Amino acid sequence: MRRSLATLAFILALALSASPAHAEATTLRVAKQFGLGYLQFMVMQDKGLIEKHAKAAGLGDITTEWATFRSSDVMNDALISGSVDFVSLGVPGLITIWSKTRGSIGVKGASAINAAPLFLNVRDPSIKSLADFKDNHRIALPAVKVAMQAIMLQMAAAKAFGENKFNALDHLTVSMSHPDATAAMLGGPSEVTANFSSPPFQYRQLKNPNIHVVLKSSDLVPEGVSFNVIATTTKFRADNPKLYGAFLAALREATDIINADKAAAAEIYLKVTGEKTPIAEIKEVIAQPDIVYTTKPLGIQPFIDFMAKIGTLRGASAPWTEMFFPEGLAGASN
Repeated sequence: MRRSLATLAFILALALSASPAHAEATTLRVAKQFGLGYLQFMVMQDKGLIEKHAKAAGLGDITTEWATFRSSDVMNDALISGSVDFVSLGVPGLITIWSKTRGSIGVKGASAINAAPLFLNVRDPSIKSLADFKDNHRIALPAVKVAMQAIMLQMAAAKAFGENKFNALDHLTVSMSHPDATAAMLGGPSEVTANFSSPPFQYRQLKNPNIHVVLKSSDLVPEGVSFNVIATTTKFRADNPKLYGAFLAALREATDIINADKAAAAEIYLKVTGEKTPIAEIKEVIAQPDIVYTTKPLGIQPFIDFMAKIGTLRGASAPWTEMFFPEGLAGASN
C-alpha cells in the first residue's frame, strides 16, 4: 500500500511539473486605427508574424483577432472592459488611460511604433492662422478633446491665445474618422472647414490646391513625437509572458520589414486596408524622411506636462518613463 501511494504521488508530481501552472491565452485581440501609423500591425497581420513567434515560443497555434477603431477613447474603453488585449493609440491616449488605471488594471505602454508629423489642413483660403477660425467653422479630428490631434490643438491655442485659453477652439471640433474627414475635405459643400489628420490622409488632402497647412505638430514639439504607442494591462502582461513576448518580437520583425523595403510595405498596406489610393501615393508618403517606423518612444513628456497643467491628467504629473513597461523603454529618447 505504501509503495502504491508513493508511486501515485510520484506520478501526480510528475504530471504537475509537466503542466504549466497557468495556460496562456490562445487568442490575441489587437486593436488599431486608420492610416499608415499602424503599418506594422498590417504587416504583422498579413504575414502572420504573431502566430509565427507564438509557435516559436512554444505556445502552439494561436489566433489573432484584429479590430479597427475610430480613435483612442473607444479603444481605451475596450481595453478597460477586457474586450481587447493590445491597443494602439496616441500619446495623450496612453497618458489618459495610464492615469485612469493607476492602482487598478495598470495600463502601460509596451512599445512605440512610429514617429510622424501631423498637419492641421484647411480648405478655406481666409484662414491663415488659428486666430482666423470663426464660430461657423468646424475642425474634424478623431475624437473631441481626447485624441492626440485634439490635445495638440489645445497646445497650439494656449501658445497663440494664452495658457488660460487652451480650449478656445474646442467648440469648433467634431469627432470624425480620418477617411470620413478626408472625404468631407475633398468633397462638395460641408461644414468641415479643417481637419487635423495623419498620414496618408493629410498628404492626400494637400494634393488639392485649395487645401493648405495651418499648423504642424513640429511647431509644438520640434524634436518630434511618437505618433502611436502600444498599450496593454499589467494583468495581461503577467498572465501571458510568452504571448506578450511573441507580440513584441512580431512587432520588431514587422518594423524591420518596413524599413528594409518600404515599397513592399506600401503594397501590404493597400492589401490589408482595401483602400483605393494609388500605390505610388502610398510609397511617396512612406518615403517621407520625417515618417519613421521605430519602437523607441519620443517626445512624451511635453504632453504629460501640458495635460497636467490644464487638469486633464488625473492626479499628479509623473515622469514619462513610469507610463511604460521596462521593455518599452529600450533605446528611448525624450
